[in-house]
Amino acid sequence: MIIEVKDENGEVLSSRQVELKELNLLERGKFLDILVDFQVNPKKNYFSRMIEICRMCTDYPDDELNKFSDAELLQLFNAIIEEKNKTKKKN
Repeated sequence: MIIEVKDENGEVLSSRQVELKELNLLERGKFLDILVDFQVNPKKNYFSRMIEICRMCTDYPDDELNKFSDAELLQLFNAIIEEKNKTKKKN
């Protein structure tokens, strides 16, 4: 999948090709726990939960994820949620 960070006019500021990994059952449970926790208390530890999801759903090591801008990490997080929801609806 390609993630893009756009400015307020819709112009692409950055673009990255990202591969998501399949989650096993335990990882899927952890993923869902984080999302439920986010729904209950969306402002608590927002960024660290976002990073945890990005780590869990990609094969990127920390040093590679650390090269992403904050906006790219947010876009990756949103893309992961959208993609996992699509996958769930297909099954």
